[in-house]
Amino acid sequence: MPEPPASAGPQGSSAENDSPGRLPQRNVLADDVYQILKENLLSRRIEPGSRLNLDQLARGLHVSNTPVRQALARLESDGLVTKEPYRGFAASPLLDSRTIAELYDFRMMIEPPTAARAARRRGEAAMLELETLCDPGQIEGLLADPAAQEVIGARDVDFHCGIAREAGSNVVLENLQTTLVQMRRYTIYHQHGAGERAWEEHRVIAAAIRAGDPEAAATAMSVHLTEGLDRLRQAIS
Repeated sequence: MPEPPASAGPQGSSAENDSPGRLPQRNVLADDVYQILKENLLSRRIEPGSRLNLDQLARGLHVSNTPVRQALARLESDGLVTKEPYRGFAASPLLDSRTIAELYDFRMMIEPPTAARAARRRGEAAMLELETLCDPGQIEGLLADPAAQEVIGARDVDFHCGIAREAGSNVVLENLQTTLVQMRRYTIYHQHGAGERAWEEHRVIAAAIRAGDPEAAATAMSVHLTEGLDRLRQAIS
């Protein structure tokens, strides 16, 4: 039997932590708590920089403190929360423009050669997955629905990680996943046609990988990252 939630402690600065939006499907599993908190951090339902009160989160999710504490530890490794000595956890603040540029520099170093390597391997199952993610009919419907921003942001992560997975480097995949999770808070697909352009660029990358053309795949990825940074800068300027 799970232990009952701890009694309420000092109130945190963010009242919305009491209302996570949905409840975990299995009350005692930290995995479900992790996913719920991650969704709320990425969507900014939990405000960047706000204190995370362990007791409040446990009460809102109808769980004990233990799975919440385990989930917060995982979210810290994702870069979505920070732990301050003697103060507990807080939602990570938004990245500044310099850090965003550095993350794109990092991606520029690893993703073009990763796309080239994927083009040399291009397994059929991986190609079908990438092409399904880029399917124009599905993308058009998601872009037309403002409520689907989180879904299409996750789809973007799946696309880039799918290329890294096909390239066969677990180190690249793990580091890219961490970077992309942090950047999902900056999804701008529903702004000024950014989504249409980004997914057209994705389709060019997928086509180059399908064709087995490493040089074209690397070039297409470089163009996509360069254009993506420009779009993000315009959106947050």
